[in-house]
Amino acid sequence: MNWQEYQEAVGVLYEQMSEFGIVRKNITIPDKMTGQARQVDVWWEMKIENHSFKILIDAKKRKDKVDVKDVEEILMLANAVNADKAIIVTNNEWTKPAEVRAKFDGLDLRIFSIDEASDLIVEDKWVMCQVCNDDCVVLDNCGFFEIQGLVNWWLGGQCRSCKSIYIHCQDCGDKGIINNDTSWTCNCPYLWQFKNESIEIYQCKNDSEREVEFSNPQQMRIDFKE
Repeated sequence: MNWQEYQEAVGVLYEQMSEFGIVRKNITIPDKMTGQARQVDVWWEMKIENHSFKILIDAKKRKDKVDVKDVEEILMLANAVNADKAIIVTNNEWTKPAEVRAKFDGLDLRIFSIDEASDLIVEDKWVMCQVCNDDCVVLDNCGFFEIQGLVNWWLGGQCRSCKSIYIHCQDCGDKGIINNDTSWTCNCPYLWQFKNESIEIYQCKNDSEREVEFSNPQQMRIDFKE
């Protein structure tokens, strides 16, 4: 998941609270001193009696923890656009100095994981990728093959980031991960490989590691969607 998608997901998260006010995503607000346009990830404005209460929400997708400099930058931005409150939403944690500074100035720090973010905006999300831990696997493929008159069905998906392929063999219920360098044998046992942008499936003898190709080669190769 890239930072633009994470920002969008944070916006969608707060849009769910629009019944308590007006939520706008990725907007610009003039700086109160210079008039220069300042970019704001999410702007939440609500009416409390005769007063308008304005909240600035900043999305930070990080590999490292949010630090005190990040907190200070958002506090300055909130002041520049006349926000009454600021919130930083991040997929990671924050340093102790950042927590202390945020608490002193009334800025809220919130955790919103990549898993939670992808739930909101990624269509056909299957699982989070265990290989890169940076994005989700999209369930965008399925197929079947025939062995001795029996139909065997499988589900498949690919990580949007590292392109690892996840297979769920419906025949035995086993699950595995393959890529260009790694194959996998389910409990059936079938051997699953990824070659030339296609999934290849072989039947294995129980008493041997030798691969046995299916009688119909067209049922052995299944093109994988990009």
